[in-house]
Amino acid sequence: MNSRLLINLVLLVVIAVLGLVAYLKPGKQEAETVPLLTLDTQSLKRIGLQNKTSMAFEKDVTGVWRLSSPFAAPVNSIRIGQLLDIAKANSEARYPVKSDELAQFGLDRPEATLTLGDTVLQFGGTDPINMRRYVRLGDTLHLVDDSFFHHLTASAVDYVDKKLLPEDARIQRIGLPGVAFSRGADGQWKSEPVADGKTDPAELASAWATARAIEVKHLEVVPVGDVLSIALSEGEPIEFVIVQRQPALLLARKDLLLQYEITSDVARELLNQPAPEASPPSTPGKPQSTSGTSPGYHEDDADEPDEAAESVEDDHEDAADHD
Repeated sequence: MNSRLLINLVLLVVIAVLGLVAYLKPGKQEAETVPLLTLDTQSLKRIGLQNKTSMAFEKDVTGVWRLSSPFAAPVNSIRIGQLLDIAKANSEARYPVKSDELAQFGLDRPEATLTLGDTVLQFGGTDPINMRRYVRLGDTLHLVDDSFFHHLTASAVDYVDKKLLPEDARIQRIGLPGVAFSRGADGQWKSEPVADGKTDPAELASAWATARAIEVKHLEVVPVGDVLSIALSEGEPIEFVIVQRQPALLLARKDLLLQYEITSDVARELLNQPAPEASPPSTPGKPQSTSGTSPGYHEDDADEPDEAAESVEDDHEDAADHD
């Protein structure tokens, strides 16, 4: 075998071995990932969230979370669960951090601070390479996947439950403008005054029990308007003020100072209003309406001869006779 060819083969083998070593990286351990925090969420009674505003959530005696600051309101349990899941995020890298190093990680002025019981998590910027979020827990800097930060920057109203009534609410009475529907001890509904029979009170109650807003807003003062009253099997009646009917229904809950925006379809169900009638079919060859036509137009004008056209025809006839 040619010596030069042999040398080339040896070099190829060496390069292949070095490449394999570089790929497998023997002796190097994979980065250990552990949960950012070990947390017993069942025993947790209070959550604090600080971003542009300060929020506090508290668990009541029934185990239900509620917003207690900056205003009191029921909260969406799914959103609270997502907030708690942040503590379970994997810490992909950990380093000791000193107070004079916080600025370079955006932690001298954290973008958000999450307090879970007595544990404080501060969230800074992201690393420029892998875009992982810097999180400070005590004297340790953690790098975590940045898939949850929108929950930490949400406003208080974003956490408010959009359901108009409590979950599993059992409605006993629905008071609408001009009519009320009550359920007796036998489970039968009656109206006051007697309705026309076109309304199914059970369906009306179901619509109220499941109704959700598309947007919620906190109010300083509830405006004056027609009042809707919903009495449940437990507790005081819940009252809503009709702030606006069109184009969307706006209902303000007096005890919570919350305004709910309702779509027009759901609004008709809640207010016991009939659906709009369909437009009648158009007759072929006839205009459907006179809207959008020039002033003075009438349907009868369509059958009248065009005076301008007649004038042109007469001019042609006179010219023929002259010739």
